[in-house]
Amino acid sequence: MMKERFLYRSYFLFYAVGFWLKRHITPAGVMMTAVFLMTALFGLNIFKTTLYQVMAVSFSVLSVSAGLSLIPFRLRVRVRHILPEYATVGKKVTYSIDITNTGRKPEKGIILFEDLADPRPDLKTLLEKKEPYEHIRNAWDRKILYYRWVWLILKAGKASFRPILLPDLPPGETIRVTSAFVPNYRGYIHFTGVTLARPDILGLFMRLFCIKKTKKLLVLPKRYALDPPDLQSTRQYHPGGVNLASSVGNSDEFMSLRYYRPGDPMRFIHWRTFARTGELVIKEFEDEFFVRHALILDTFVPPEREAVFEEAVSIAASYVALSRPQDSILDLMFANHGIYSFSSGRGLGGSEKMLEILSCVEPCRDKTILELKAVLERGLKKISGAVCIFSSWEKEQEEICRIIHEALVPCFIIVLAEDASKKKDLAEKTRDVCQTIRVVQTGKVLEELSGI
Repeated sequence: MMKERFLYRSYFLFYAVGFWLKRHITPAGVMMTAVFLMTALFGLNIFKTTLYQVMAVSFSVLSVSAGLSLIPFRLRVRVRHILPEYATVGKKVTYSIDITNTGRKPEKGIILFEDLADPRPDLKTLLEKKEPYEHIRNAWDRKILYYRWVWLILKAGKASFRPILLPDLPPGETIRVTSAFVPNYRGYIHFTGVTLARPDILGLFMRLFCIKKTKKLLVLPKRYALDPPDLQSTRQYHPGGVNLASSVGNSDEFMSLRYYRPGDPMRFIHWRTFARTGELVIKEFEDEFFVRHALILDTFVPPEREAVFEEAVSIAASYVALSRPQDSILDLMFANHGIYSFSSGRGLGGSEKMLEILSCVEPCRDKTILELKAVLERGLKKISGAVCIFSSWEKEQEEICRIIHEALVPCFIIVLAEDASKKKDLAEKTRDVCQTIRVVQTGKVLEELSGI
């Protein structure tokens, strides 16, 4: 543990130093620093070389520039980000920034840096989370945890942003600049503000002025243009179904009124009758038949198979984003720290909330997919069809498959494999289990699931 703690503190410090250097030293300053170090290394013997003169000059210039960079620097500006509603993994995102000069003099040569939340993980995260395919690295790389640290930094940051050289800012005016980035990981990008920098008169060091302003942007999972599987679904009976889906199914919504009973939803109170009589009455609705599909996501994967989990999330997001009939409802089901079920469809909102949930879902390490067994057994009578996305095929996944088939619910099952050899093995294991199982290799999702 002492070794891991030492490595963590070292990486933590090196990241802070590197971040400081990137913000405070210009490319010209880096070159001047390199000149100083080289001449200091080879020019110490003043009797054999005159390089010490170059060393003295470079040191003097660096010292003067560093001293000038310490002079307080303040700008009278307002900054406003105009972000899109969503971003998507792997797709270029363009956004705008409005900068208003509220001062009385023009500002020139300003460089804008985006400030994001600190991406450095804590020690527990560094020790518990493993980089995908870390098991194929050599023993030294696995021992020093460096590549795991870099992966966690990139995953937490979601994307990298380049500095923006701003045009001249006339006093009292607003300019708009555009920037672009490509997110590499799903989840929220947390903007904490901006840092405005201006090189000193020698152009070697930066003078910084920070503006704090929090904002966040949701990065949605990567999605594929998939066709919905043909589940030959039929409408199922739902007691009180219209309470879940307004204006869908085979019957009228409103049926009658009755007196209020404790526990009745407040949204079903008939307020006109209450205003007239002063007594609470509730609107009753007829039972309905409508189509309800379940999308079951397997979140139980070991750390070394996190890339497979990301592919599973992308497939789930692709099916969630598909357009569905007016009388169809989709239930997204998965388990993590608890059992989660989210519904979308007519009367329940669109798929945006589900995509947001999938953007933030994390794999589970200490449980199995059988956590969903009890929920499935209770709810399968209302399900018209199911799509299961499994990250592996073990006895737990086979048990879930058996439960669905015994309930005579049409289902389509996707099992993910890392490579061709693993795909072949899984195809052999699932050959005689079910006709609707499709083994899909990661990286080839679109071509293997198109036209199902």
